[in-house]
Amino acid sequence: IGLAKFANAFLIGLSILMGLNAAGVDLTALTVLTGAIGLGLGFGLQSIAANFVSGFVLLMDRSIKPGDVISLSGQNNGTTTENFGWVQELRGRYVVVRDRDGVEMLVPNQQLISNAVINWSYTDPRIRLKLPVRVSYADDPELALKILLTACEGQSRVLHEPAPASRLMHFGDSGIELELRFWISDPQEGVNNVRSLVNRAIWRLFKEHGITIPVAQREIVMRSAPPDLD
Repeated sequence: IGLAKFANAFLIGLSILMGLNAAGVDLTALTVLTGAIGLGLGFGLQSIAANFVSGFVLLMDRSIKPGDVISLSGQNNGTTTENFGWVQELRGRYVVVRDRDGVEMLVPNQQLISNAVINWSYTDPRIRLKLPVRVSYADDPELALKILLTACEGQSRVLHEPAPASRLMHFGDSGIELELRFWISDPQEGVNNVRSLVNRAIWRLFKEHGITIPVAQREIVMRSAPPDLD
C-alpha cells in the first residue's frame, strides 16, 4: 500500500512537470526548489533508511530472531528483567517485541543494532536466575544456605544440572546477605513466575525452621540540651 501511494504521487508529479515543460514553462527556476526539497527528503529519510539497513543486518546475522527472549535495558545482573519481552516478528523497519503484559512494542531496528541488547536465548536457552535473601545475625547461616537449596526441590522448571547453589555474599548492616542461584531452560515461559514459586518455598521453609528475615532498623538518639542554652 505504501509503495502504491508513493508510485502514484511520483507519477502525478512527473506528469505535472512534463505538462509544464510541454507548455513552454521554463523549469530552470525550479532547480533550486527541487534541490532543497531533495535535501530535506534526504535528511528525513535518513532514519528510515538506517532502520531498513539495520533490519537487513538482523536478518543476515540472525543475532535476534522470532522466539528469542530479549531485554532492552542493556545491563542485567540476573535479578531484574526490565524491558523484558519475546520477539514476535522481524519487519523491514522495526521488530515486534511482546512484553509480559501482552503489550507489543515496535522497536526500531537501528536501536537493536546500535544499543546493547540482552538475548536470553542467543546460543543456549538455559539462563541462571539469582534470588537475594537476607537473614538475621541471630540465625545460623549454614542452615539458611541449606534451606535455600531445599526450596529448589520439587520445582519442575528448576534444572538439576547445573545444580542450584547458595552463597553467603556479605555481612550487611541489617543482616547476613545470602543469594540463591539456579538455572531454568524455558525463559519464554516467564521468569518472575518461577522466582515467585521459589521465594514462596523459601518463606515457608524459613518459617518452619525459625529463620528470620530482618527488616532495616534505625536508632534515633535524643539528647537533652544543656540548661545554659535555654
